[in-house]
Amino acid sequence: MLPKIDWDFARADIHFATHGLHPYPARMIPQIARRLIEMYSLPGDKVLDPFCGSGGVLVESMLRGRDSFGIDINPLACLLARVKSTPIDPELLMSYWEKLRAGIEKDIIAARFKQIKVKVPDFSGTNIEYWFKPYMIEELLIIKRHLDEIGKEANLGTKKIREFFNVCFSNTVRVVSGAKKREFKLYRMPKEKWKKYRPNVFEVFKNRVNDSIRRMGEFYELFMGNSLKAKAEVFEADTRKMFTKEFPEEARRQLHEESIDLVVTSPPYGDSRTTVAYGQFSRYSLIWLGFDKKVISEIDKKSLGGNTREKNLDSKILIDVLSRISEKRAADVKSYFVDIEECLDKIYKVVKNGGHACFVLGNRTVNRMKIPTDEIIVELGSRYGFDHVATFHRRIPSKRIPWKSSPTNIPGQKVETISKENIIVLRK
Repeated sequence: MLPKIDWDFARADIHFATHGLHPYPARMIPQIARRLIEMYSLPGDKVLDPFCGSGGVLVESMLRGRDSFGIDINPLACLLARVKSTPIDPELLMSYWEKLRAGIEKDIIAARFKQIKVKVPDFSGTNIEYWFKPYMIEELLIIKRHLDEIGKEANLGTKKIREFFNVCFSNTVRVVSGAKKREFKLYRMPKEKWKKYRPNVFEVFKNRVNDSIRRMGEFYELFMGNSLKAKAEVFEADTRKMFTKEFPEEARRQLHEESIDLVVTSPPYGDSRTTVAYGQFSRYSLIWLGFDKKVISEIDKKSLGGNTREKNLDSKILIDVLSRISEKRAADVKSYFVDIEECLDKIYKVVKNGGHACFVLGNRTVNRMKIPTDEIIVELGSRYGFDHVATFHRRIPSKRIPWKSSPTNIPGQKVETISKENIIVLRK
């Protein structure tokens, strides 16, 4: 009998060190990652997060002396995960910032007085003018041009510096845009508020940089104080493609069968259309960072359940659930679990015998029917050979996911979605 453990962490600081560098939807709180890492692995072990999001599991693994690997299909998630798990001396960052600040400030003042003309790239098809006023576009372009200059001296060490400042820039894009704050789907603020909205772009960027350097300093100090200098690697890839030629070559070298001691992950809770739209959340950050428009538009389609999938799944619980909801929604739910099953297959293969896989997820509601995702994952996992060790429960104090969703996607009809998380522990 396992002793009762409090998993709520209701008063914990979930934004300490680099955990607070940049918002990201439905993050696993670091305290849960840390506890699972300490319970089911040892210093020197290897940890994998196959849906790594912004990299919280990687940060906690490093601080506990475990090498770690993160996989995500979203380029913004991969950027955030790399920066959050790359310790950089804050004094080095300050030296770069002093030069950057002077150059950016000078050019923004010159642009305001029409002393320089800012070249605007091709933003066609992005609807950027709807979300950003002309002065915002001009000043963001000036900042980005200066950031792009970092590392032109062909010093590989400067890539991590440029990426750090790009994360600060992405945060600035989110703050100054017309998107409603505290929303992860794209909704513009009310018209009257937008008319009066005039943030100082450079001040926002400056505040983001100063706060981020402080947070990186905290992470750097924690990391340097650990005798085990663990490292993290991030792969922009699809976990469903692990062990195939479509998986990056370097990732295939590192993540071979039975190479991982522990998996800790929080997969998407459902398809992006009806739960968290990671692509929508990332869209304008990625546009401003210069990512390919086609890549950006495909993020949600490539997510779990993003495409209709036909396959019979050996889960009595799932079959029963699908029979109780509408045919259209049943197809979406089934597609999600077909994708989850593919991932479970890969996760089982990559974990060593005796190793563990921990999943943190919520059970969402579809057509007023609660989907027992935790039980379905246990059932599907057992088909591959996973034993169910435990399921812990956590009440969510304030996780930024949709608390209310439309049960039939009809505006105005709302139902509570997720108020607690389940932490499933499986053993190979």
